[in-house]
Amino acid sequence: MTQKVIFTDIDGTILDESGGYGNTPRIISSLMKDNVPVILCSAKTLAEQVRIRKELGLNDPFIIENGGAIVFEKGYFDNPLILGNHRFVEHNDEYVIELGKPATQIRELLNDIRTKFNLNFKGVADTSMEELASLTNLSTNHAKEMSRREYGETILQIDERDLVKLTNIARDMDLNIIHGGRFFDVTMGNDKGKAVELLIKLFKKKYNEDVIFFGIGDSENDASMLRHMDHPILVQKTDGSWSNIAVKGVIKVAGIGPTGWALAYEDIARVI
Repeated sequence: MTQKVIFTDIDGTILDESGGYGNTPRIISSLMKDNVPVILCSAKTLAEQVRIRKELGLNDPFIIENGGAIVFEKGYFDNPLILGNHRFVEHNDEYVIELGKPATQIRELLNDIRTKFNLNFKGVADTSMEELASLTNLSTNHAKEMSRREYGETILQIDERDLVKLTNIARDMDLNIIHGGRFFDVTMGNDKGKAVELLIKLFKKKYNEDVIFFGIGDSENDASMLRHMDHPILVQKTDGSWSNIAVKGVIKVAGIGPTGWALAYEDIARVI
């Protein structure tokens, strides 16, 4: 029987804008019983995703910080070293494949840009935990998780004119500007699509090529993930519209956040 594997974004898909899961835990529990891997692929940090995976009972590989790294338990794949020349880090009982440059390096570059070009912006590293919690509407504990970025920096406040300048300067320095919702990330080397591609290679080997891939997202930032899927699925944004992304064969379901995710699951369940 063909093995199914699901890649999914987190915010706006399995989580609604208030942080609620809806029926997602029940659905994921059903998928786990059927041995269908669910791969989180998000801008969220390792700390944030570790908590979410624990809450959902997941133990499959996951992609953090917009493709900054791939994390999976040792023994999940027989021979992950087939991926070749990538930065493998062993951490306790896990492998971490690093694609992005360290956050410390990116923050140093941003500080240089701020000084040299007289730009006014505030990143996560520039705030206290109390201020970060206030700006993000997160609890202090969740704000701490968000602050533990390893492969980029999140910009929380910036003047619109400075944003245009920063975007142009960053591009010339091989930095990426990744827009999310209210905030945006600055990364270097992070590649959500590349991370997905590497995991697909490992899953095909694990299941002897007899595997079909599903992807669920809600925004332009998910396009690079969805392009690698056999069945790319898009849920509605909070305003009821769908993101305008160039992904061949994308399926649009009429549901927002976890409601849309549940409808996507129904589509997945109908595929042999």
